Amino acid sequence: MNIDKQKFERDGYVVVKNVFSAEEIKQMRIEAYRQYEIDKQKKLDFQLPNLPTKAKYSKGDLLSKELLSHALLDDRMLKIARTILGNDNLVYFGDSSYQIGTGLRGFHRDNIDRTDLNGPDWKGEYTLIRMGIYLQDHKNYSGGLKIKLGTHKNEEGKPIFVDSEVGDVAVWSLKTKHSGNAVRLKMFPNYSINTSGKENVIPSFLKKEEQQERISLFMTFALKSSHLDRYINEYTLKRDDTLEHARVSIYDATILDVAKSKGVEVIKPIAE
Repeated sequence: MNIDKQKFERDGYVVVKNVFSAEEIKQMRIEAYRQYEIDKQKKLDFQLPNLPTKAKYSKGDLLSKELLSHALLDDRMLKIARTILGNDNLVYFGDSSYQIGTGLRGFHRDNIDRTDLNGPDWKGEYTLIRMGIYLQDHKNYSGGLKIKLGTHKNEEGKPIFVDSEVGDVAVWSLKTKHSGNAVRLKMFPNYSINTSGKENVIPSFLKKEEQQERISLFMTFALKSSHLDRYINEYTLKRDDTLEHARVSIYDATILDVAKSKGVEVIKPIAE
């Protein structure tokens, strides 16, 4: 794998090519659908109201999902995280999810100080990264990620499509402005529509629609730091949805042993 840490530090994101094989991604798609059926039986499934499209979500993180936890602890994913963060001592704190279908759009940051660039998040080395596995081609079709270059350091930057293909892994700083479920136009596939309201009303005949239903897996890794402590205290523990997400994330002892054997410290924000 070619993990370009310099590009990540310069642009606030990087795509690592060909991490998974086409067969592995095909199997992951099967596992995601099966996991959703299991989660429906457990009454963990939900959808966000008032969306033009109804993406399917599930409460509980990936480490608590019997069919998807392997993706989070895959040695290749851990190697990417360690390389980007520059340290072997990874911390996982329950921040991960999977999604089926097209969901929310709109540029935003995921850190605490999203608009105040003088806040604590912008002082010292920031140690939280998000990783995305998109189980379909978004280099040529809609549904992928857009980011604004360099916005992990600056207020604004040029918007670009993240050209992820099947098997790739996207990595970005929680401080980087990004937007999911991006719309590619048939006539101008690299033209970024930067207002989510406009993106939501583009008719289908103008879009390069996904060839497969969009499925994505997201996970956050960190290093121990004041930034991680603050994120847990000011975000995870202060929102009803993230508290519920943590409450229903029940870890099997076996999977915790796997995490420990791979050198990943698992922090549970709230007690089971």
